[in-house]
Amino acid sequence: MRTAITIALVLFAVSAAQAHSYRIGNLEILHPAIMVPQANSDCTCAHVTITNHGTETEYFLGADIAIARNTRLLHVASDHHDISAPSTVAIAPGATLDLHRHEWCLFLSNISKSLEADVGAYPARLMFRQAGTIDIEFLVDAPHH
Repeated sequence: MRTAITIALVLFAVSAAQAHSYRIGNLEILHPAIMVPQANSDCTCAHVTITNHGTETEYFLGADIAIARNTRLLHVASDHHDISAPSTVAIAPGATLDLHRHEWCLFLSNISKSLEADVGAYPARLMFRQAGTIDIEFLVDAPHH
């Protein structure tokens, strides 16, 4: 019985880890995650890391995350005073675009569902100039991640 439970837990952990990273063509997409919104808020940020393993520059065009009416790519200047919304971001060969909490984020607004950490995965589309549209899922991260 213990062996069956252990195997089930290992299979669950492996499938969850695989769902949290993707390798599609020359692109590696790691840890797509949505942050739990503040109380009474219908907006939050999503984060993902995209590496270009190809020999040509790829361009990230944006994302559409199903649980939000609007998803916008935002860039925060290093001095934290300026915010811009670029329409494309170049990812050079061998480079990584890290949409993380301090410089970049995918800003979600008009969220249609209540989000709980570590519960469920939500469909999304990442759009690229050469690779086209890539369907993935975002998990919901706890606020402390």
